[in-house]
Amino acid sequence: MVMRNRHDGTDTPGWWDDLPPALRKRFSSRACPEPRREPSGDDPVPYRPGVVSSLSWLAAFFLVVALANLLFLLIALSYLFGGPLGQ
Repeated sequence: MVMRNRHDGTDTPGWWDDLPPALRKRFSSRACPEPRREPSGDDPVPYRPGVVSSLSWLAAFFLVVALANLLFLLIALSYLFGGPLGQ
């Protein structure tokens, strides 16, 4: 069941009252989240070699497809205009 929103979409302070009771109960029972800590210079930068490797293969694949498309279009133009391959 969908509860009707009493407001016109503006940021009003009563938005919490518009939530269904089950949702309010679920979120009010949670503990306060940990405050976000600012990254310090001592923290190592996360390095994910699997992601970098996958993205490199994907970029190489796109490059090969682009070059194959260009080669195909050049050969097609050669046939259309009677170039060296079209004779």
